[in-house]
Amino acid sequence: MAPLGITPIVLQSRVAEDYEPNLQLLVEEQGVSLALGVGFMLENAVEAAAKRNPDKHFLLVDSPLLSAQGEPYTLPNVRTVVFREEEGCYLVGALAGLTTKTGRVGFVGGMEIPLVKRFEAGFRAGVAATNPKATVVSTYTGGFTHFALGKQVGQDLLTKGSDVLFAAAGVDGLGAIQAVKEARDEGKAVYVIGVDSDPSHLAPKAVLSAVVKRVDLVVYEAVKDQVQGRFQGGNLSLGLQEGGITYAPVRLDFPGKDAALARMEELKAKIISGEIKVPTHPDQLRPANLANGKP
Repeated sequence: MAPLGITPIVLQSRVAEDYEPNLQLLVEEQGVSLALGVGFMLENAVEAAAKRNPDKHFLLVDSPLLSAQGEPYTLPNVRTVVFREEEGCYLVGALAGLTTKTGRVGFVGGMEIPLVKRFEAGFRAGVAATNPKATVVSTYTGGFTHFALGKQVGQDLLTKGSDVLFAAAGVDGLGAIQAVKEARDEGKAVYVIGVDSDPSHLAPKAVLSAVVKRVDLVVYEAVKDQVQGRFQGGNLSLGLQEGGITYAPVRLDFPGKDAALARMEELKAKIISGEIKVPTHPDQLRPANLANGKP
């Protein structure tokens, strides 16, 4: 990516009530022409700030603008970007299915919201594609900020036989990664898969891969458009085909690794071509793949 010659201004919000005031501070006092909000929890704040400042541009990552009826809509000065995370989850689910030796894998989710349900649906479908006899055990922590709870859930799944965990729960997910790291340090053949970014640096001997959202690419393209005077609002949906979703390099060795990676690439090509339609909710899966709601 070529340098764009801009100086970013970053404001850290301590609580949700800070979102809208911070966005207003950026455009009013700091004079930015493009303000970025990353995370679905900023949807209301970005919407309010954009309506208050129609001459400024805004980027909202991970959520569309929603009407009072909950329907997506657009504003001319707001670009929203969502990701088809389920496509990447399908691929790492396929990897989990090919890696597990116990035939039991775990899903650690945070809040039971549509975004995380997409993660679960894609993951389950991917496991079923490569290992239809495997059992997927899903557990939701109810939030995204409790490391200890995530670690406890991870430990419970491992104790009950899961040897591959998919952690999609924010800070709770980091706790699950820690649980797998400690089990791995004890000599157990267990693995963990991350989400959003590659957590290999946290547990290099335990992290198998991760679903990676190219937020960096989204931000770069928005800033470039702003700098070049061609920023436009609207809704974007990015997946494997657009390069908005990928998976982290599989650095660990395991039996059948080369064949597993080849299978993942084969499935990736089929998703991009439309041959495989990845489900976006567990309810869309066949009952045989849903016989396992709790550990």
